Amino acid sequence: MESRIARRGLLLSSAALGAGALSVDCKRAETCPPSPLTAEDTKLRATLHYSDRSPNPDKLCNGCQQYLPNTDADCGGCKLLKGLIHPAGYCAAFAAKS
Repeated sequence: MESRIARRGLLLSSAALGAGALSVDCKRAETCPPSPLTAEDTKLRATLHYSDRSPNPDKLCNGCQQYLPNTDADCGGCKLLKGLIHPAGYCAAFAAKS
């Protein structure tokens, strides 16, 4: 009986640990790695309220005229902002692709 309880505890612990590891990987995939930006570039991103997650699902960076997709990576670029841009991001300069 004791070995069944110990085995059950081990299985539950393993499942919880695996779920935690997956959530860490998902979190990493949600944002683009930071790139070195000048103070001016950082200020422009703040002024335009750039975020890696759009508050509006109809206004994603990958649906914007300014977005520059990168075929080698998940993150792209932007004609207005320097640094990596998340395709599901948003900024105040959003202009829908026609």
